[in-house]
Amino acid sequence: MSRIRYLAAISAEPARLAHYYVRYFGMQVFARSESGDLSLTDGYFNLTCFKQRPSLRELEPRVGIGLNHIGLQVDSIAAVKERYLAFDPNGLVVPEPGGPHYGTVRIHDPEFMPITLSEGSFGVEDGPVKLPRLLHVALNAFAPPRIMDFYQQVFELRPLTQTNQPWIRAGRANRFMGDGMVNLAIHAFYTDNPGHQGRYGVNHFGFMLQGWKDLMQEIGRHYPAAPRPANRPFEDARVEDPDGNMVDLGETKGWEVDDQVWVTAS
Repeated sequence: MSRIRYLAAISAEPARLAHYYVRYFGMQVFARSESGDLSLTDGYFNLTCFKQRPSLRELEPRVGIGLNHIGLQVDSIAAVKERYLAFDPNGLVVPEPGGPHYGTVRIHDPEFMPITLSEGSFGVEDGPVKLPRLLHVALNAFAPPRIMDFYQQVFELRPLTQTNQPWIRAGRANRFMGDGMVNLAIHAFYTDNPGHQGRYGVNHFGFMLQGWKDLMQEIGRHYPAAPRPANRPFEDARVEDPDGNMVDLGETKGWEVDDQVWVTAS
């Protein structure tokens, strides 16, 4: 079974970025590199803040500050590689250094967005599930149904019936998937949907927590923060971190993390 357990961001000041997530979301720094990278966890998920530098070897459009790519823990990299190359015979598999900041190999989705893979837990020691908990990641893609096919065929993630159906009935391209722990949203980059923000690739992510109104107000003293529109079925608010990355706050509405399996703060 594949699980989404890693998210990488590039920052000019990773220590400042990490401090934000420690202060407001209770994450803990569990690894540092000599280059200034920091890896944080909520007890399950690895959020790595990379120091911006040429040696990261990211593709030219992806060297800027912001959310960069996700990672999955898989049972067998060899089996995933086989499914990946069956999906795309010309798919590129690139070695990575491993350890808490990286996976073992990197592959790419049909729109060439990078995905890092590990048979381990990205350095996170599993503990009891607690709040705040990172359980939502959203991508912007040119063709969301194609990206959903990729994640279903290569990683065996499940489409989410209750979340997908309203969008499909409305003729929208948005698609949602789950791995049992994390909700993956695949939004259309080109859309007239109200409130859409057109950052391509990893667009935003979200935490389930208690007391979203108080936290939104606290963060709002220093960074942009506002409730989400009433027509949003999931998150209660959206805030920004020091680098302008968008972070959703969820409590009462919840996210579907597996087919007809919802998580709320209660």
